[in-house]
Amino acid sequence: MRVLVVDDHEILWTGMRSMLERLVRQLDPACPLEFVACRDVAQAKAMAGTVFDLVLLDYHLPDISGLEALREVRSTFEGAPVVVVSGESDPRRIREVIEHSASGFIPKTTSEREMQAALQLVLARGVYLPPIALMEAEPEPAAHDDALLPEHLEDFLKAELSPRQRQVLSLALRGTPNKLIARKLNIAEGTVKVHLAMVYRALGVRNRTEAMYRVLSADAAQAIERL
Repeated sequence: MRVLVVDDHEILWTGMRSMLERLVRQLDPACPLEFVACRDVAQAKAMAGTVFDLVLLDYHLPDISGLEALREVRSTFEGAPVVVVSGESDPRRIREVIEHSASGFIPKTTSEREMQAALQLVLARGVYLPPIALMEAEPEPAAHDDALLPEHLEDFLKAELSPRQRQVLSLALRGTPNKLIARKLNIAEGTVKVHLAMVYRALGVRNRTEAMYRVLSADAAQAIERL
C-alpha cells in the first residue's frame, strides 16, 4: 500500500508511519507499506503521476493550505482518497472540508485506535466524519422524515429518486468529487450538480455533509450500497 503524507511537521512523520505500518499489517500482513512524506503542496504536486492508495493532508501548510490545498491535491491524485488531518476540530470546518470532497476529516487529537478505524473506513471507499461533526451538523427535518427510519430509508430512496440520482448519491457519499462522478457515469458535471440538488431536496438536506449525516444517523449506509 502506497501512502502519501503532506505535513510540514516532520517530527510527526515517524509516528504516522508507525501507525500506518500497524494498520497495514492488520489489513494484509503480506502487503508492505510504501510511505512517502513531503512538507507542502508543491512537493506533492511534483509527484503527479504516482499512484497512491491514500493521501493524508495537513489542513495548515506553509505554502498553499486549507481548501485550496485540498483542491490541488485532489486534482493531482484523482484516484486516491484524500483525508484532511488537522489540529482543530471546528464542526463548521469539518463540514466545509467534506463538502469539498475530502474522504474524511481526522482531528490530530484522535486516538490511534480511532484513527486506524477511520482510515479503514476510507480505504473501503467510505467517508469518515468525526463524532463532533455528527453531533453538531444535524440537518433540518425532511418533509418525509418518517420514511427515513433505518427500515424505511432504502424504500424511500427507491421511491423518491431516479436510478441515476441513486447512482450519483451513492458515489457522492463515498467522497467522489463531482468531476469524477460525471466521468464514471459519462454525464456532464452540471448534470451531476442538478441530480445532487434534487437528491438533497428529497432528503430535506442542504448539502453532501448533511446527506451523509442523515444516512449515518439512520445507520443506513448498507441501504445506500444496495441502491
